[in-house]
Amino acid sequence: MCVVTGGTSGIGRATAAGLSNLGARVILPCRTLARGEGVARELSEASGNEVRAMACDLSSLGSIRAFAEAFERDHDRVHVLVNSAGIVSTSRTETPDGFEATFGVTYLGAFLLTSLLLPLLKAGAPSRIVNVAGEFHRKVRLDLDDLQLERRYSIVRAGGQAMLAKIMFTFELARRLEGTGVTANCLHPGAVRSGLLRGLPWYLRAAASLGRPFMKSPEVGARTPIYLATSPDVASVSGEYFANERPRATAEHARDAELGLRLWEESVRLAGLP
Repeated sequence: MCVVTGGTSGIGRATAAGLSNLGARVILPCRTLARGEGVARELSEASGNEVRAMACDLSSLGSIRAFAEAFERDHDRVHVLVNSAGIVSTSRTETPDGFEATFGVTYLGAFLLTSLLLPLLKAGAPSRIVNVAGEFHRKVRLDLDDLQLERRYSIVRAGGQAMLAKIMFTFELARRLEGTGVTANCLHPGAVRSGLLRGLPWYLRAAASLGRPFMKSPEVGARTPIYLATSPDVASVSGEYFANERPRATAEHARDAELGLRLWEESVRLAGLP
């Protein structure tokens, strides 16, 4: 059983398709259920395996909790969780819970969903958590006093902080999961042609258009998350960052264990976890 967020488009959809083609049952948590059901139907028809959409808005902590409760009623284990969903925004906006939107959806939503599904991931062990992040983490430092970017906002800072937080979360999660049979890894998918480009400012969209012929397709971008979710080569690997199906060094500040622990504790508080 695999759960893939962001599964209605881009890398998430290509990852869900790849897992389904390999024989997995796939659940797509979707903000817009009607769209998700259409995608699930297409992927299921293409692979011959079960793909199902369930309502889950990653910008809403209440919606994530409702999804986890509904999921647990029908399933007693999870083998793979891929946190691929993410957004970008040229201006600062907030989620219904009052969090800066890029941080709230891309990072905090993934943090809460993973935390709520951990008992089922442990029940499904050996199991894997795969977090899609990226190289923009190198451009920012994590400021725990301004996680919501109320003092300084830019699209690069917002996206970079969410990716950095996701990477640091992965490393702290891997430490906490040692000995459970659950691994946690993160990755950079590369420059991929995806719907996220529509959220860029006009000058970055123009630059992206020039580079578009050299960008990866979503299917190529999905190779590394599929590799981390399925390959026997990484069955016992945890707490690493990958690109092109190979381990890659992160920025040194992404490996700050003390800051990663403080981020974890703050995330627990923000998500309302015990």
